Amino acid sequence: MRWAVTLAVILAAALVARLAWTWWTDPTPPELSDPQYYNATALSLARGEGYSVTFHRDVGFLPGGEETAFWPPGYSAYLATFYWLFGKGDEVAQAANVVAGALVVVPIYFIGLRLFGRRIALVAAAAAALLPSLVYWVPVLFSDTLFTLLFAMVAALLLHALRQDGTFSLALLAAGGVVLGLAMLVRGQALVLVPVVAVYWAVAGAKPAKCLLSGGACLALAAAVVVPWSVRNTAAMGSPILLSANVGYNLRVGHAPYSTGRYILPDDLWNSRSERTTFRELEPVFNDLGLERATEYALGHPLEEAELAVRKTLWLWAPDSDALDWVESYGRTPLPAGAVGPLRWLVDGSYAVLLWLVGCAFVRARAFAPQLSLLAALVVLWTATHIVFFGEPRYHLPALALMIPVAAAPLVWLWEAAISQLSPRRAEQRAFVPADIIEGEDREADTDGKNVSYSRAD
Repeated sequence: MRWAVTLAVILAAALVARLAWTWWTDPTPPELSDPQYYNATALSLARGEGYSVTFHRDVGFLPGGEETAFWPPGYSAYLATFYWLFGKGDEVAQAANVVAGALVVVPIYFIGLRLFGRRIALVAAAAAALLPSLVYWVPVLFSDTLFTLLFAMVAALLLHALRQDGTFSLALLAAGGVVLGLAMLVRGQALVLVPVVAVYWAVAGAKPAKCLLSGGACLALAAAVVVPWSVRNTAAMGSPILLSANVGYNLRVGHAPYSTGRYILPDDLWNSRSERTTFRELEPVFNDLGLERATEYALGHPLEEAELAVRKTLWLWAPDSDALDWVESYGRTPLPAGAVGPLRWLVDGSYAVLLWLVGCAFVRARAFAPQLSLLAALVVLWTATHIVFFGEPRYHLPALALMIPVAAAPLVWLWEAAISQLSPRRAEQRAFVPADIIEGEDREADTDGKNVSYSRAD
């Protein structure tokens, strides 16, 4: 019960931090932005008008109008649920983000529990509760806050699906597959998690055949969740669309003479439309024309593509002070004078410390090979995925669900090292027994030698 109460207190702190930040800020979605689209389609769903949107050249996206598939529907459906229950308004949408943003500490705790034990899991949950990178984005109506929660839930379920004897829990695999499908309906990049966790399973001692079968079963369940949406798209849009109709559009953003490595409005696609073209008619044009032009540019400019790959990587893993620009609505809803500078230092500094702690964890790579192979696989595949398109600082938020527990481990090690200097006798007791077991609190910790390694050398 003591551990459960501690986690409840951490969850309450996460909720308070996000509520306070949201109450203090007042972001307004810019025209033609993702937040404006999500809000408009959520209002359409809440009104019973389906997943639809109206595009006006002067004001951007409005609810109602024609069916759309430009972005996946998951985040809009999430906001629409809150609109339906509590009424329509920016405060309700931001409250939905506050809930999702606070709940992320729970799966991060269970990820840390599986990888390192209960003490490090609680430190990871506390770090996630207060980390500015996760707090700053909450008031802005991007899908990343909800996606990070679902991403962390999938990771926690799939990590715990592997039992200590090398077998798999079918119930946890099934739950992971269903939540994976829901995550894909928010952002398709959730698929990266399956091969990443499969690497962990294999390094932790599971048989390769079982890893493949378990991963395949998870993907099959996720597909069952996504297929109805794909069928809807085919019927509504007149062409097969698995998740969204913006693949070609996003490829063009990342592969063009004007590409910068991050998002930039693809003017050549927008200039191809006529004055009377509706957004529903524009979607397949953007998709097809963007794919054609992006492919042509990528094949014809290999040197520029190599430079863009570096830029995309830098933008993907850049600090999250970019969130302050969105919170201030790029000057339309400014924060109090003198506040922005310290806030930028806070988010950039905490993110730098996080990366430094992750690097410290890799010093003990031999002792924690499965855990660090999990994070290494995620970083490589996550980076490769965004090199295909483009990078933005907020795109690394889901990866923090695995980075934070790894970063929490050195904090606990450093603390225990400091305690050992003050109490050599107690340090000698800890030389052979995990700290969580000494306290008698972590009866569920995995200490069979596959996922947590303790030895005299450690």
